[in-house]
Amino acid sequence: MIVKQHALRVSGALKRDIEGLRRILIARTDGLAFHDDGPERDHESAAAIVATVLGIAQRASAANALGAFKQTTVKGTDGCLVVYGINDGHVLAVVTDPSVNLVLLDRLALRLVADLAGTEAGAPARAR
Repeated sequence: MIVKQHALRVSGALKRDIEGLRRILIARTDGLAFHDDGPERDHESAAAIVATVLGIAQRASAANALGAFKQTTVKGTDGCLVVYGINDGHVLAVVTDPSVNLVLLDRLALRLVADLAGTEAGAPARAR
């Protein structure tokens, strides 16, 4: 089971290792916030948006025979929103500055997502 401590560990590792991250959010796929280091007034709306982005990306992946969904990126002139599926119940979203190295972010985030998915399956979360 994913607990708040796991979310804090993921958020801390991402912020420690990659400069330019503005916000880290772990939400449930039903659109409820689980962990969000952004403004409290925005937690539920951000979680709903992230869950919607996840749903659209999963549908696009399936409709185009791309295999199992891993991540999707929304790029704007002032930054990016990168959304990673953790498991059937949770999603990780990272809001970045435009200068962030997205390849580096993917490498770290996908490893952390795999750790969280393992935690959900009953394996202990690795310490960082």
